[in-house]
Amino acid sequence: MNRDLLRKFLLAIVGLTVAFFLYFYRKPQITLRSNERDIIRSPAFGHIMDVTYQDDNTIFIAIFLSPFDIHYQLHPCNAVIESVQYDPTGQFNLAYDLNKSRENEKCITGYTTRFGTLFVYQIAGFLVRRVKTYVHPGDVAISGDYLGMIQFGSRVDIIIPSADHFTLRVKKGDYMNGSDTIIGSYE
Repeated sequence: MNRDLLRKFLLAIVGLTVAFFLYFYRKPQITLRSNERDIIRSPAFGHIMDVTYQDDNTIFIAIFLSPFDIHYQLHPCNAVIESVQYDPTGQFNLAYDLNKSRENEKCITGYTTRFGTLFVYQIAGFLVRRVKTYVHPGDVAISGDYLGMIQFGSRVDIIIPSADHFTLRVKKGDYMNGSDTIIGSYE
């Protein structure tokens, strides 16, 4: 009888683990927005941890992804991919620690826009050990299409150029629902 109980317990653990992975790796329904101009959408699903206007006329936005958020990242705008830099030398600090997580393993994708280069950082965290990016320099990005995935979450940062010409529509604490959320637009 104890073996039967143990078998049921192990099956329940395996079932819950499989259900978690199926939930975690779910793909979002995407809507491609090829006709938009000068609109920046959220590249991720999660809560905004920080919004800062930088001295170099950029806006820095940090989005934290919990284990319950969708972990695919999407292109925030229509643009040409200028650069893709993977930094495997980083650490695996907690993603919600803004100071330490800047040293984490990451992939930085640069987008050529008419207002300058926009950057999206896919940042690995404490538990995550893998960042996937599906694009290469020279590719044409369509707003809302898949950029990549951070397995087991972490953080996505976006750096928006020409802040003095940009109207921001989000604030710290807001939930970003992927490309359905407009971060802002250029004047």
